[in-house]
Amino acid sequence: MSDEPLSDLGLAVLLLNSVDLLEDPADRMASDPVWWRRALGRHGHADLARTQRNADLPMLHALRATIRTVFECDDAEDARRVLNLALLYADAVVQVEPDGLAVSGGLRGRLLFAVAEHVATHGVARLGICASDPCRCAYVDTTRAGTRRYCCTLCNDRAAARAYRRRKGETGS
Repeated sequence: MSDEPLSDLGLAVLLLNSVDLLEDPADRMASDPVWWRRALGRHGHADLARTQRNADLPMLHALRATIRTVFECDDAEDARRVLNLALLYADAVVQVEPDGLAVSGGLRGRLLFAVAEHVATHGVARLGICASDPCRCAYVDTTRAGTRRYCCTLCNDRAAARAYRRRKGETGS
């Protein structure tokens, strides 16, 4: 962990990745937000972690589903429609403050706004879902070339090993 707290866009990815098909259980927030509170604390948001309650779980699940829909959109217009409706439902209001923009609507408003800001600036091409089967973790592609396909080095290595074995099998070597 770096000394810098995770950005709100990073928190959105963290929330998405609370479902990890390579973990057991896959949904680390199925019945309580303990994993989420710990993850917030580990990533520089201890104050936010202390505000999370069990009653927030349905909102977190719904928020996670909405953000995943955006990450899976191939078209920026579809993503904008999803985000605009979600921001409206979250009663998110953007305010101009001396140090930048702030959004109301609590955590839901913050994370939706962060994803919306990214989509407005960069489109959806750099929002991704890991291409290594069965992993479905999310990532934001910050590479210069915009060619990232995997959520992490481990998934990249797994996919490369599968491709190598497939090639070796095709050549009969």
